[in-house]
Amino acid sequence: MAAEIDLDKTLIKTTIAALLVTTVLYRLGATVADADLWGYLAFGRVFWETGRFPYDDPFSFVPTLHPWVYHEWLTGVVFYPIYRATGAAGLQTLKYTCALATLGLAYATARKRGSTALAAAFGVFLVHNLFRMGYSPVRAQVFTYLFFALSLYLLESARLSRRHDRLWWLLPVMVLWCNLHGGFPAGLGLIFLYGLGAALSRQPARPFWLLFILCGLATLINPYGLKYWTYLYQAISMPRPMISEWASVPQAYLSGANPGPLLYFLLLLAFAAIWCFRARELTPALALALTAYLGWRHLRHQLFFLILCAAFLPGLWSAYLEDLRFRPGVQTLCQRLGWKIPLAAALLVVVLNTHNFIKLSPFSFRLPTLPVAESPFYYPLGALGYIHAHNLSGKILTFFDWGEYLIWDLSPRCRVALDGRFETVYPPEVVKDYLDFIYAAPNWRGFLEKYPPDLILIDSRTQTCRLLQEDPGWRQLYADAGCALFSSQ
Repeated sequence: MAAEIDLDKTLIKTTIAALLVTTVLYRLGATVADADLWGYLAFGRVFWETGRFPYDDPFSFVPTLHPWVYHEWLTGVVFYPIYRATGAAGLQTLKYTCALATLGLAYATARKRGSTALAAAFGVFLVHNLFRMGYSPVRAQVFTYLFFALSLYLLESARLSRRHDRLWWLLPVMVLWCNLHGGFPAGLGLIFLYGLGAALSRQPARPFWLLFILCGLATLINPYGLKYWTYLYQAISMPRPMISEWASVPQAYLSGANPGPLLYFLLLLAFAAIWCFRARELTPALALALTAYLGWRHLRHQLFFLILCAAFLPGLWSAYLEDLRFRPGVQTLCQRLGWKIPLAAALLVVVLNTHNFIKLSPFSFRLPTLPVAESPFYYPLGALGYIHAHNLSGKILTFFDWGEYLIWDLSPRCRVALDGRFETVYPPEVVKDYLDFIYAAPNWRGFLEKYPPDLILIDSRTQTCRLLQEDPGWRQLYADAGCALFSSQ
């Protein structure tokens, strides 16, 4: 009988885990390749095929910064051989693995804090709905979210137990992190908040301060040394009006973004405020408050807040769920239903999630060729087909979102301007002239006069495209509903 009960419990736990995992995977099953992916792969190709580290940009025809501080360089070095060996499947598998590990660490942190398994699982379920914004296929941010969750788990474990020996694992983590993606200041900030919270709470803070200093020094182990931090300072303070994920919550709402995720974020803010008021734990409250502010200022930073919510908020409903189990009405309902009917329903959802996930072709990359409502981002494959068919080459001025794919597809016979590497490679004055061109400002010709291209590949729906069509100095070679290709006369 005892063995039967244990088997039943194991089956129930396994089903709940499968339900959560398949729900998360289905939610993260995006296949439209992110524009940044091709920049990583292009860097990796240069690194592995030439055997040298490119400190000078080899891809653009306009003036570039020296050195080229590419904070995602190690991501390119890792991604390229994976892509060569396994194609999209390998990189998509890496994405799903990192996402599940990130949420798993948030779950483990909640459990470490005393939440029940069901409450911790509900915490993961609560935040997974917004996780998709950070997991388009496949970006270096997946490493930042993973290492942030790992840092949280180690820091919270040390705070609760007052044993700090495992914190030193964060030193090699920080070295990896700063070379894979420039989001590592999130980790340093989290360490700082734990030190501050400990000091204000009159708890041992010295290990956290020492760790903060050593991790800061560890970030100097990179190909650029102190110049990496000079770049970071400029990058953090630079406005990015053309990149939607850098918009604030009010800006996103006013620009017509789907209000659903914005309202969901506000709901989580309310839950977090209630938790902070009830729990009265200073360090977690500081972390939640700062990441909530950052998530309000920039949509892309909401993932840090979500990870913290999954770790801390289960305390809100953990005791309630336990109390609910022993209420007479709930017990009567459970006795009538038994465990087999809910289990069968959960298994049915697992099957449906798996079916829907497989229908997405989740281990592939999709390159939409035209803008559609479901996926406004697309690739100018028709124009690229024309370029290949006619063996065109030279300097190509292109739409910002397409630049890195052009680098991957056309390098070295074509050099581009501009692309998603943005502040890592282009001086501010070049960016300004480029934006004037893209947005058809009164001096839109300034870029063409300073940095004359041979070809222009532009969104065919823009005012700039219409200006080029009327300009006798440019001849339209190709056009479709999404892009237009011009050559100089």
